[in-house]
Amino acid sequence: MVPYGLNKDQFTSMYRQKLDRISPTAIEVLRNHLLRPVEPGVLSVNVVIFPGVQGESPSAWIYYSGDHNKVDHADTRLFSGRSMELPVGLEGLSDIDERYFTDVDEFDGVALVVPLLSRWLAECWWKAGGWSYPIPTMLFVDEFGRVGREVLTEAVKLA
Repeated sequence: MVPYGLNKDQFTSMYRQKLDRISPTAIEVLRNHLLRPVEPGVLSVNVVIFPGVQGESPSAWIYYSGDHNKVDHADTRLFSGRSMELPVGLEGLSDIDERYFTDVDEFDGVALVVPLLSRWLAECWWKAGGWSYPIPTMLFVDEFGRVGREVLTEAVKLA
């Protein structure tokens, strides 16, 4: 357990070290995922990080979208409408005292971890070979409804 009492610089350093330790696992998971064939009809991909608060660990999900999305929990292919959690190792971050995330007036840890998680997952995606993924892919971080974004592939055409 990471006890409450670190200042913001110490917290940021500790969190980044935890992310750095799980980077090899995350890169390998993403590399294997990027090798999976994507079904025709998928037009875009969104990766979303949910920071996790109140004792929960963050999680990363991937969503495949197209003109005709379907829902089929038994189908393991990457089709338009498919969503799934990416097991990149974030569950180990649940050992941080929840007051860092719930004591918004004193600390506001969510505001500190959102850019760290975003940069970390983008770096892992790129190191896994994701920049050349043929489907336009964006990264979003859901921070209580406020969403940050990052381009993950060169296939994204921003207007």
